[in-house]
Amino acid sequence: MKNDKGNWVVAWVIPNADMESPCWLMVKHSERGWELPGGSLQEGESHEIAALREVYEETGLLGIATAIDSELLEEGTVVKVTVSDEPGPYGWDSEDQKIEEVGWCIEPPGELFWGVKEIQKLINHDWSASRSLES
Repeated sequence: MKNDKGNWVVAWVIPNADMESPCWLMVKHSERGWELPGGSLQEGESHEIAALREVYEETGLLGIATAIDSELLEEGTVVKVTVSDEPGPYGWDSEDQKIEEVGWCIEPPGELFWGVKEIQKLINHDWSASRSLES
């Protein structure tokens, strides 16, 4: 997934509800293992729309893009997406044939495609310093 930074998006999906522990959504790709939802932008698509599309395609969840940051990861733009679905302990199947499972995480899972350092960076990121998409 080594694409131009301008053409690649990652979604940091969190629940709307306040949680005692940080909680985020990940998908288990059949070849790469656990990773955050995301992918390439389609022609004429903004990062926000691409992130929302990828979240829906890979997880089946609808969300709201609330912030964007192109400085968090070396090879992509991160869009913070909130969903109204309440996190649970069990994963679910995806309609995307490349995704084996979708699930909420409170710590980085095994078979992690990304490094723990990148996930920790997103957990600790101060989104108020990123460009807000909320009006």
